[in-house]
Amino acid sequence: MLIIENKLLEYIKENKIVKPKTLETVFGLKSSTVRRYLIKLEEKKKIERNFGQIKYIGFIDSNRIASQEVEKNKPVKLQLAKKAASLAKDYKNVFISSGSSCYYVLDFLEKDINLYTNSIFNAIHAIDLGFKNVNIIGGHLKPASLSTVSSEITMIDNLKFQIAFLGVNGIDSKGSLTANDINEGVVKKYIANNSDLVVVLAEKEKFNSSAFYDFTPKNKIILVVSDYTAPFDFPNLSLIKL
Repeated sequence: MLIIENKLLEYIKENKIVKPKTLETVFGLKSSTVRRYLIKLEEKKKIERNFGQIKYIGFIDSNRIASQEVEKNKPVKLQLAKKAASLAKDYKNVFISSGSSCYYVLDFLEKDINLYTNSIFNAIHAIDLGFKNVNIIGGHLKPASLSTVSSEITMIDNLKFQIAFLGVNGIDSKGSLTANDINEGVVKKYIANNSDLVVVLAEKEKFNSSAFYDFTPKNKIILVVSDYTAPFDFPNLSLIKL
């Protein structure tokens, strides 16, 4: 029994996010058996089950990981951030999501705006830069990215933004914007639907890949700032090249 439990845990650890049906297929187990093992692993604080997905929980040095992410491909991220920030004009109510490219957008914005974010890491950076009004949207804290997420959308129900800068984990072949975490995706979708202008920052590696949750808003054109140079034809996305 313990051998099977360990194999399941190792598979979840390697794939980061999986669905119960996948475990049933890969290991040839009944759904009731998989569920029993998952309950045990969750009780041992090894995994987290949420909205039909299973995530591995390991020890995470949050500051180290977040710091490492902002340093990866830094020259390109700075270029994306500067181009994106130029779209802010004189807007005063601004949302910036978690994400390493969004982190650098702060370097190019006016310091007297009303800044909202779901990223503690980005909020600390904003304070260090001298922003006067920094607001963190509450919820559950994600250790890896130091971002807050919440399935209770009523927590941000009355917030409207003139412009929102959003990170993205993948843009698939249909032009769908996707996130790894369903709760974070729900927040991004709500923010996108309740912002006058939505700007997504995406390195070229994010294209033709897909994450777990589709947060693409309906009936809205999204501006995508990117170093992507291949042919681009998505009716819901407008590409702004470097």
